[in-house]
Amino acid sequence: MIPRPARAVFFLLVVVLLHGALRTVASAVDLRHRSVSSSGQFVIYCGDRDARGRIVSFVEDVKGQLLRVLREHDEWKIPVVVTIEPEPAAPAPPQPSSITSTLVNTIAGPKVDVIVRIGDDPGKISLQRHIVHVLLIEIAYRDRPPIRVGERFAYPPWWLTEGLLQDIRARAGMRDPDIFKSIVNTEKLPSLEKLLTQPPFQLDTAAGAVDRASALALTSALLNMPAGPANLGRLIRAWPDGSRDPLTLLARHFSVLGQSPQSLAKWWTLQLAQLGQSETLRGLSSAEADAELAALLAFDISSGKPPRSQRYVLADFEKYIKLPGARPALRLAQVNISTLSSRAHVLFRPILKEYDELCGLLASGKTSGVADRIARAERFRASVLQRSEMITDYLNWYEATQTPGSTGQFDKYLRAVEDRDANKRRPAVPVDPKIAEYLDVLEQEFAPLRPNMIPGDEPAGSARR
Repeated sequence: MIPRPARAVFFLLVVVLLHGALRTVASAVDLRHRSVSSSGQFVIYCGDRDARGRIVSFVEDVKGQLLRVLREHDEWKIPVVVTIEPEPAAPAPPQPSSITSTLVNTIAGPKVDVIVRIGDDPGKISLQRHIVHVLLIEIAYRDRPPIRVGERFAYPPWWLTEGLLQDIRARAGMRDPDIFKSIVNTEKLPSLEKLLTQPPFQLDTAAGAVDRASALALTSALLNMPAGPANLGRLIRAWPDGSRDPLTLLARHFSVLGQSPQSLAKWWTLQLAQLGQSETLRGLSSAEADAELAALLAFDISSGKPPRSQRYVLADFEKYIKLPGARPALRLAQVNISTLSSRAHVLFRPILKEYDELCGLLASGKTSGVADRIARAERFRASVLQRSEMITDYLNWYEATQTPGSTGQFDKYLRAVEDRDANKRRPAVPVDPKIAEYLDVLEQEFAPLRPNMIPGDEPAGSARR
């Protein structure tokens, strides 16, 4: 047993040490620069109040979008602490931009630390991608025992983080329309095993286009399968135990894929084939169709001895109409314009039909009234392009002025409706007959009097029991 004077000295020493530690923490983190998100999961430290407010709103929007993709409720257990380190002052050397995330265990419980360093190139920081990343960490470890000191934790797979990120952007109307073109144009299809086991070096470069498209293709295919979001959620929670063998883990949680690597590879090849077909059939915008039409309206015609090729445009038909190579060139242009019409925007198809007919007339040697029709077609073409740009500008303005994502104001109401429906499906609780009999007696005792009835004078057959 420690003597009383020694205990007093011990407690005094503890108080001094705690006071020093608290002063150190207070000097390192200014609580005035702290904001907590609406759900309470995110704690943001940032010296810029406006930036901190935008980040708090942004992380909750990303979280809501991810939960909608996975069809999960907000049942978080591990908080996420985001610290924004500002760019150093001018005398200090510039620091590279970086962002790191770590799952740590504290006295209060586990948390995910996210350190964002705003360096010399803030554009390299994709906060949206890392928020999806840390949310997947939280989902994977929320129901697991806290990690021990020095124990390594498993990061979520890169393809799942990137695929869900691209899916979120696609649902918000921000998907790159040419994201799948890199896969369609590649000579060698990406391997599923390589996709699952070898993370790429740089995703935000031209070289990473195939990796981004492959991740989105795999994630979208899994989500679109029967019970896809639920199975994907189970895969996320099982990832810390099965990250060393992703192929087996994938087949285990998506049993329809089969149990062998060969069946998985066959399924992946079919997915890429369907993806390539959908990309080929993707409609062109008016601007894209106009660019392809402009290339088709300029063609080479051979003439002279020895034959020499010369480029002409459709409107200069008087210069080439009598040349021997004019008719084949016009027929080829007519076929290409007709093919383009099947992929062009619906507003642009009347223009293509007009140029199709003009090429046919010139190929037949008919020039009467063609010059006026070409002039009218050019004016109509410019008008359609202008209207398309106005429509695009309006849609961009409308999107920019609307509230991004869900405000979350009606989440409690929607959850209450779901709980009510769930209660309706539950079997009715049996009622004790004695209680029912007692309630019947009370109903007769306190029943309202009939008109002109004297209290205590009950009709026959309704005597009190």
